[in-house]
Amino acid sequence: AMAIAAMMLLTIADVLMKGIFNRPIKGTFELVELLLVFVVFFGVAEVFRADGNICCDVVDHALGVRGRAALQAFGALSSLAFLLLLGWAMIEPAWDTVNHPQWTQEIGIPLYAHWVPIFIGTALSIVAAAAVFWTRLQLRAPKDEI
Repeated sequence: AMAIAAMMLLTIADVLMKGIFNRPIKGTFELVELLLVFVVFFGVAEVFRADGNICCDVVDHALGVRGRAALQAFGALSSLAFLLLLGWAMIEPAWDTVNHPQWTQEIGIPLYAHWVPIFIGTALSIVAAAAVFWTRLQLRAPKDEI
């Protein structure tokens, strides 16, 4: 929420500075871009923490309580496996930005700085998905019947 507010205020200030004084804030685009990385990856972690992923109930009506619980546990496990695979796949490109550093053009933000919130958000998502999976295994009942 703080990153969204900062993006909004920075953009408004940039537009006002450009409109009133004809002097926009240098690097606004690059700062908003970096803040957007925080919004996306921390937002994904919050969705996993709140167990708020989109769910399509296609076969749930045909399954019993235990079948739905097993299906939800499988879904939680699939999410966890995907996040682990995603985290693993991000290591090499992130390391490339450290070995071959590049910077943004206007204010010189190092591109590897974008990877910090990406990895933190992904790690938080993995922890949250593991907690949801563990909860699914322990309760043995679908979340809509708890």
